[in-house]
Amino acid sequence: MIDQKNIIIGTVLALVLVFLFGLVLPFIGGIIAMIVASIVVGYLVNENVKNGAMHGSVVGFLTGVIYILLIYAIYGFSKEIVSVLITLYLLLIPIYVLLGLGGGIIGSVIKTRRNYVEISEEPGSEEVPPEQTEKKE
Repeated sequence: MIDQKNIIIGTVLALVLVFLFGLVLPFIGGIIAMIVASIVVGYLVNENVKNGAMHGSVVGFLTGVIYILLIYAIYGFSKEIVSVLITLYLLLIPIYVLLGLGGGIIGSVIKTRRNYVEISEEPGSEEVPPEQTEKKE
């Protein structure tokens, strides 16, 4: 099931990071921002890898669409820019979806590994062999 709250958080985070990293690193900033935002979403989903990947790809798709619409609005809804935007749309959206997919997988794996380590490090979580439990009775 898709968690809309985490998708909104990831999309807003991705848009802010794309803008901020785009100012510092014009070509690589969007890629780094998308990976970071989708890792956060994959971590927040707190379920399995499949759901982390699905949420990350949805965040990538929404971020790409909003980014294209913002570029279109910045250029004043000009007819001359439409052909460039269509080409950019066909290239940027799949790239953002794939980056979101990979980041969502990484985030969910990080969360799963962290939960596994926390569970195994709890005191008293050691398994007692069945022979020892029978002797105590």
